[in-house]
Amino acid sequence: MALDAIADIQQELRRSRDNLGCSLKGLRHNQSARAGELTVLRKTAAGLVRSEIGTPAQERGMMLGMSLLPGHRRRIREGSRRLDRIFDRHSVYVREFDVDYAATAEGAFDFLLIELPLHTSLRLRPTNDAIDPVLGRMAEGMLGWLAAPELYDPLEADELGARLMLQLQAAHAMVRRPRARVRLSPAQVDRAKQMLMSIEFEGLRLEDVARAVDMPRNTFFRCFRETTGMSPYQWLLAERMEQCRLLLRLTDLPLVDIAMACGFSDQSHFTRMFKRAQGLSPGRWRRGT
Repeated sequence: MALDAIADIQQELRRSRDNLGCSLKGLRHNQSARAGELTVLRKTAAGLVRSEIGTPAQERGMMLGMSLLPGHRRRIREGSRRLDRIFDRHSVYVREFDVDYAATAEGAFDFLLIELPLHTSLRLRPTNDAIDPVLGRMAEGMLGWLAAPELYDPLEADELGARLMLQLQAAHAMVRRPRARVRLSPAQVDRAKQMLMSIEFEGLRLEDVARAVDMPRNTFFRCFRETTGMSPYQWLLAERMEQCRLLLRLTDLPLVDIAMACGFSDQSHFTRMFKRAQGLSPGRWRRGT
């Protein structure tokens, strides 16, 4: 076979695989989104799937995978390690990117994958067999966001990443140290709340607020939650909902105007979040008051 033909075949094979070495053919879900410093992905395939996965060693971080289905089998060759594993629901595995990786995958699968950046300080323990039901429930609760991340507030996505990092640190860190409880000062709480509520900070990210109070992002998230009993996004959403209820009850403003006044991107975003919080659409809630 001519060298040009071989090169074309090799290029086509590369295009048919993602950057984790998985064949794109037959994937039912192939989703990804950013959550703070983490990249979160979902890969699923149904039926009697058999596929080969492989990536060479590369300068990249590490990844934790969470199986959302039982019964998937994988024969893994990772550097010098050889594993033959059948995954349970909420089984986890840790994959290092700095060694050659290859695997034969058999059976339907549904994996949520959490990729840590190369220069993060968190290092995860290698694991041959572990189950994390807490992380599993978190993963299943994220599937709606992962399917349509553009419908969610950027601050909410950042908080998903912070929550994941806290669980990874608690359950899967290479070295776990006792963590002192740290609370924000009243001035820091006031500054954070002012930024969260201000219309000047449209598209606000968790890192923006953390920088304003001179703290790392994940530390600020944990300290805000310990100080107020709510995460920054939960606090912001509660404040917005209170404003919305007042305007619905006391004024005849159209829903679109209430949405804009309370910091929602549009009326559909407002309706979706109000219904999630109250169990009713804004119009039905207003008619019932």
